[in-house]
Amino acid sequence: MLRIAKQPMPALAVTLALLLVSAGAVAGSPVTAEPAAKSYFGSLASKVALSDRLERFDFATIALNELINAYDTSYQESAQEQHGKPKAQLKLARWRRESKIFVYQLKSQFAGISDQSHIEIQADQSGAIILFIDNAPVVISGPEIGKAGQMEQRIIDRFCKLHDCTRYHNTPPSPLTSEVRKVRGGWHIQNRQGATYETNDGLIFVFRSLENRAEKQARCEAIAHDLRMLVAALQNAQRAGYAIDWTLLTVATLHDGTTEHIVINSAGDYLNMDLSFFGSHRGLNQPFLGWAEKRAAGKPASIVITDAEQLVR
Repeated sequence: MLRIAKQPMPALAVTLALLLVSAGAVAGSPVTAEPAAKSYFGSLASKVALSDRLERFDFATIALNELINAYDTSYQESAQEQHGKPKAQLKLARWRRESKIFVYQLKSQFAGISDQSHIEIQADQSGAIILFIDNAPVVISGPEIGKAGQMEQRIIDRFCKLHDCTRYHNTPPSPLTSEVRKVRGGWHIQNRQGATYETNDGLIFVFRSLENRAEKQARCEAIAHDLRMLVAALQNAQRAGYAIDWTLLTVATLHDGTTEHIVINSAGDYLNMDLSFFGSHRGLNQPFLGWAEKRAAGKPASIVITDAEQLVR
């Protein structure tokens, strides 16, 4: 989603426009906690905003450079995407066209910045960092939710190599990551009813027999890991202020059929994840997504897959 004014506007009008554009990303559940790197990034930015001209200049140029790189990379990768539906093709073409214009604007702005530029650093209501470079605003928000923390961490790392960041924070910055526990389940023999493989977070796979048990267990654990990764990524997205519309959660794939993007809302925001299970078993998505929705909300959840044999075919 592009977050920069495309035509010259008064600073206040541009700011309002940016906040309106951001509104789609902050609707939904209230943000109750910030991811580690996001929190440090916001704290660092707010303190650099009060620092001298040189530190603000370094922060702004590094952030702009990383933002350009993020959109450039996403633009290049999108050239490999192929969609069968005309609507999806049109949407991708429009995104590529707007991204190309956006990157050109960013590069022009980057070329014009100097240590004499007037630089302000602010945060909007969602916590997004906005640079005002000679009164022209840019929101430091990359094209992919899943990589937002990575971009912020690169900005932190580069800036803190130039300046002593220990005076800004008591603890060192850490990358935005989600700890996903590797938890194994257990087998339960059902009298005359086959066997079930159950995890302690409520995934129950029902098999007709224990034949090829190792293969079945490995598949169940892979699915459970994918689902936990999805839940962790969605929780990070919510903490970062993005709305999750579970009725619109969809999987977009590359031309080779490998799952690449998980679109999370009507604004087109997406997670850059490879959950191959969802790509090859679309008919099974709904019960698993219902489980993921509850888990993402911190609620207990349980689902029973009555014909789990199909998962290992």
